[in-house]
Amino acid sequence: MSITYEKLQKQRAIRKKQLECALAEVVQRLKDMGANKIVVFGSYISGSIRRWSDLDILVVMPSIKTGKEWFKEIYDKMDVSVSADILPFTAEELKMKTETSSFIRHALRTGRIVYEKG
Repeated sequence: MSITYEKLQKQRAIRKKQLECALAEVVQRLKDMGANKIVVFGSYISGSIRRWSDLDILVVMPSIKTGKEWFKEIYDKMDVSVSADILPFTAEELKMKTETSSFIRHALRTGRIVYEKG
């Protein structure tokens, strides 16, 4: 059974809507947890959404905990309808990671800030 271009486009539009709804939910939950900055990157931002695309999110959290501690808390509390890769860092950790990780530099360069505390 072949999939037509129109069917693929429809599937992508449906997935995009699912991701939009899930992103709004994730952003609100992260804000409620005290997020300072939220950056979305990956296929959602590049527009290359596929049927199984997920959300890729980098979040700067308050320094009251380490990124690893935030990771555990976020994943313990997060229950969203789509797969989401959430990478929490404190501002200090992000600065260090930016210097050593081309992946993090790419995420920040190509991503879109969807929330930043004023």
